[in-house]
Amino acid sequence: MKTMEKKVENKENTVNTTHVHMRSILIAKSTLMQKTSVLVLGVLMLLPLSNLHSQDLDYSQFYNNPTYYNPANVGLTTGLKARLNYRRQWTGLSGDYHTYSFSADVAERSLPGAGGIGIIANQSLAGKGVLKTNTIGIMPSVRIPISKNTIFQLGALASIVTQQLNWDNLVFSDQLDPRWGNIYPTTFTGASRDKVVFPDFAFGGIFQFKGNDDLEGTLGAAVHHITTPNQSFFEVNAKLPRKYVYNLDFIITIREDQGYYSKRQGFKLNPGIMVQHQSSMMLYTLGMNIYMSHVYLGLWYKNQTLEYDEFSTFTAMAGINIPFNEESRMKVMYSYEMNINAMHNFTGPSHEISLVFEFDDIRLIGKKSGGGFMAPTQRSNSPIECSPF
Repeated sequence: MKTMEKKVENKENTVNTTHVHMRSILIAKSTLMQKTSVLVLGVLMLLPLSNLHSQDLDYSQFYNNPTYYNPANVGLTTGLKARLNYRRQWTGLSGDYHTYSFSADVAERSLPGAGGIGIIANQSLAGKGVLKTNTIGIMPSVRIPISKNTIFQLGALASIVTQQLNWDNLVFSDQLDPRWGNIYPTTFTGASRDKVVFPDFAFGGIFQFKGNDDLEGTLGAAVHHITTPNQSFFEVNAKLPRKYVYNLDFIITIREDQGYYSKRQGFKLNPGIMVQHQSSMMLYTLGMNIYMSHVYLGLWYKNQTLEYDEFSTFTAMAGINIPFNEESRMKVMYSYEMNINAMHNFTGPSHEISLVFEFDDIRLIGKKSGGGFMAPTQRSNSPIECSPF
């Protein structure tokens, strides 16, 4: 009997020991997966540090961050506009991307040839702050009327970019143990500097036209990183390649607004396409937003080609228009971006939130009667001045 009890006790100890051992392995594997995510992200971030080229981050709601893509959008419509954008990309990774953007621009119509003036500030955090990029810039624009319903604007961006690298937070392959995770020191050589500062410039142009009371459109083109600045943390030349952005979109009015608080609300369609070309990469984005009764809905497709394949990305957007009065409003929009490819289970989806404030009765320089900076003025009756959506 004692022999049987002893055998049972030994068996239980063996099971417990095995259980603890398996649990340790699972914990180690989980840690390894997290570290591997950081490793992969670190490799992606180190691309611009070598002789390879990197691409700019892209927003799902590019229509809510127009001056980021083309500075000619500054002052395109009357009034003051302020935009806040937040994007969390690849949420399946332990060290995903977080991007913040603020921009504001105000139109000016009293000075000959003036379009407006704007500012922009961006920050991106990659790999839990391993790589931090800050950008701040100023954007002037000029306006050239072609006809009553057609205008042409030119805009420029002059900015300062600061990139900071936290080398100690990077995890490399020689640091990882299959069982215990990150336990070894790395043999990789550190960067020769942990901070890079450089000026950056962009230039763009936009045609805005109105065909009739139910149709208006915008055609734009811009070039970024005109001077191809060196962004390397090492003693090598890693130039940031120029990026070319082209866009075409239309506002199709099915039913016009009868006032913000009227029972008869507007119904509009906003189809569009944007093409980005940087280095050897092409990126196509096309889709449509719908506006009806203060609600926004949208569906967009993104890919390196116009064909549907394993690299396709779909974005669904929903938002609401909250009016303060007839001349001012706030827009809140959320988008969910999902990769339709083999990397989806690894990278996870991306989320984006935008806040847009619009004040149509504010301009840069007031009338002599009203006077003063940022003084209110009457909204133009020209249809080309009306803010789409």
